[in-house]
Amino acid sequence: MSEGRRRFGRFACQLPVDLVVGGDTQSTHTINLSLGGMLVGTDLEAPFGAEVEFRLHVPKPAHVVQARGTVMWASGEGKPALGVAFDALRPLDVWALLRYFSEVGEAAEAPVL
Repeated sequence: MSEGRRRFGRFACQLPVDLVVGGDTQSTHTINLSLGGMLVGTDLEAPFGAEVEFRLHVPKPAHVVQARGTVMWASGEGKPALGVAFDALRPLDVWALLRYFSEVGEAAEAPVL
């Protein structure tokens, strides 16, 4: 795999997510999502490497992914967001996300910026 290439395809989607960063909690939504992480619209501040906890609500199949992740980048300009890499997902979480991605299909693939 060449340097700079993503390991997993990203899908543009707005799924509800409860995000906990440094003891602060916010109910927000994803901007895009993959098996490796998510971009979350939030004005919560977190430095690179900060640990986050989250509950991601997947609609089809109905499932809640409850896990931890690491902040890989933050944007405060324009639309505030955090890029979060998943630390680990349970097999059931991976199954639910794969099912969801198969439902939304290629039309929802997020562009690579």
